[in-house]
Amino acid sequence: MNYKYYVLIAMFLALVFSGFLPSNTKATVGGPTFIYDFKYNSQDESVYYINVSASGRGCPPELKKLSLTSGGPQVVYSCTDGEKLISKGGSVYSAINNITSSFKNLVLIDLKKNNISVDVNFVDYKKFDPDINEIESANFIASVYQNNKKVAEFPVTGCNLEQPFVFAGYAIPGFDKKIVLLLSTKGDCWEGGYIHESLHVVGGLENLNKTGLNYYKDASALTPNEGTLVVFEADKIKANTPEVPSKNDDNNLSNSQMMYLYLIGFFVAVTSLIIGIVIGKLFVKNNNI
Repeated sequence: MNYKYYVLIAMFLALVFSGFLPSNTKATVGGPTFIYDFKYNSQDESVYYINVSASGRGCPPELKKLSLTSGGPQVVYSCTDGEKLISKGGSVYSAINNITSSFKNLVLIDLKKNNISVDVNFVDYKKFDPDINEIESANFIASVYQNNKKVAEFPVTGCNLEQPFVFAGYAIPGFDKKIVLLLSTKGDCWEGGYIHESLHVVGGLENLNKTGLNYYKDASALTPNEGTLVVFEADKIKANTPEVPSKNDDNNLSNSQMMYLYLIGFFVAVTSLIIGIVIGKLFVKNNNI
């Protein structure tokens, strides 16, 4: 057989079998990220949660934790750990449950009944490239208020000024002035934008109503319910700030203070006039004697 036929047969077989071979290098541009199953570990004062991300090459569920004292999230059971376990026929969810089974569940609370509100303000846009007029993401700042008093703020990434930001609050066992706030929103502009969820610590709260709501968060986008807040960038909150006297007021005094001074001045002027008249009459009378 001519060697050309061998080459053609080899190329044909390579094309056929390439469709059946698994590839770990295949990747997607973007995808949603969901978090759920929030639990509190008193040993390290951290909230543990499951993170499911479809971005990049895609990963098995990860276990992360958010410290209530030091801030940023940390990976406890990683994507690599999960992939190794799956290759051996193990269950990632079982492995995660073995870590968190003794932890306490967090309770979803009603943000509105706790007078908690959020103000989201636009900062700037991030482009894919300085020379390309196409938006990769938008940067925002979320400010958290209770009774219109600011108690926390944190950066947020999104895509545009019209998108909704959905917030849910979770009470932490043993804490009366601190909660964690779940944010679910479009996190970038990749392929139209994907939902990204994140968790944030909020402290300095007062008189928390920790009555739990009947809602279970799973590996999907947060569904607005009676306890959540749906916020738009255009929504604004009037914060409680101390009243500062106007610079145009004389000596920065209040109206009541000014009225009091005017009355005193009027009384002094009238009294001085009467005394002047009396003294003047006495002086004239003495000169006529």
